[in-house]
Amino acid sequence: MRRVRIIESWLTDRYHDAASSLVIQQLLSANVTSLNALTYGQYVNYNQQETDFLIDVTKSLTLRGGYRYIWGDATNLAGELSQTGLLESGKLRRNIGLGGVTFRPWQKLSLNVDYEGGFSDRIYFRTSLNDYNKARLRARYQATTSLMIQTNFSILNNQNPTPGIRLDYQSRTNAVSFFWTPAGGKRITVMGEYNRSTVRSDILYLGLFLAPAISSYRDNAHSATSAIDLAIPRWPEAKVTVGGSLFISSGSRPTQYYQPLARLSFPIVHHVYWNTEWRYYGFSEAFYLWEGFRTNAFQTGLRVTQ
Repeated sequence: MRRVRIIESWLTDRYHDAASSLVIQQLLSANVTSLNALTYGQYVNYNQQETDFLIDVTKSLTLRGGYRYIWGDATNLAGELSQTGLLESGKLRRNIGLGGVTFRPWQKLSLNVDYEGGFSDRIYFRTSLNDYNKARLRARYQATTSLMIQTNFSILNNQNPTPGIRLDYQSRTNAVSFFWTPAGGKRITVMGEYNRSTVRSDILYLGLFLAPAISSYRDNAHSATSAIDLAIPRWPEAKVTVGGSLFISSGSRPTQYYQPLARLSFPIVHHVYWNTEWRYYGFSEAFYLWEGFRTNAFQTGLRVTQ
């Protein structure tokens, strides 16, 4: 079975806090009676077991499949409005099926598809992954020796049909990026990325007078990042960088964020460089104007190399 590989993995993470009585005694100087009443122990146990099968069908095609099981339990301090006492406990149980394909039809092109679908009979929070499907597609194409293009697509659907919750959630991301380095990037290097994402969420909650109502959230976002590195003539080690990032969203919470930048690296003497940079941060929200801010940041300094 030289074309088949089996990978088995196990992960366990345990966090236990048994020092609460000592902390209370030091902070509150409590007597034994009140100390026993306030004594508590917090713990979180997380375990994950996964088995993966990889089959090399051909030199350019690999299939993947597997199974992942997640389980755990936790006990933590309850909230101030808790009606169940000082502590609150929960359990986690989740079964997940895995699948994927890697396809390399020729050297310049590679495709990767990953999928996982899971269902849970125990979760910690109303918005946790319950019955969900997640998929991701990645493609990379080396168009020329100096130009590389990459695309990414991912989608997540998560539902919790429990009465009183009725969660329906979906997120989707589409991204494309490129990296251009003519002549090995000696004079110019250009990088750019654009991302289009959407989020849709509906869940039941108790409204005024404890009447059931639906909380709906929508977000449609555009984000982009770019950077251009330019070499300065006659100073081969000097470099100028210009670019920045932006984020624009509409929906339940419209938001705008801009971050342009400019950077200069200039050699003064051998192994000594002068670096200076300017960045601008601009953030605003249509419904929460008081959270907006505008900031200019400037820094300069020397870098010494050996």
